[in-house]
Amino acid sequence: MAFTTIVPAAGLTPADRRHVVDVGPSDVLLRTSYPSLLDSAGFVGVVAQDVTARYKSTLAAWLHETERRADAVIAVVGHDEFAERQRRRSGALAAVEAGVLQRWLYCGRRRGG
Repeated sequence: MAFTTIVPAAGLTPADRRHVVDVGPSDVLLRTSYPSLLDSAGFVGVVAQDVTARYKSTLAAWLHETERRADAVIAVVGHDEFAERQRRRSGALAAVEAGVLQRWLYCGRRRGG
């Protein structure tokens, strides 16, 4: 199994954690870690790779290209939704640049599999 996820950086201040919740994807905060969750689910040989640099590039391109096509996007989702999505993308990009939001790739296999 393999998946990517977006997570807050380790050791954030309470203010930084609140900011990450505001700009990151829904449910960005966990009560535990992904390695712990995967272990509990019976996965072994778990490898984690930081792919934040690629996420940063994707966010920047997404923000730019959506802005470039603003009229078409607004026609579909409306001005308020467009503005909110761009605010969140811009905030996520700033959070990645500040080192408080990261993207990780996890790979592992089921125990006994």
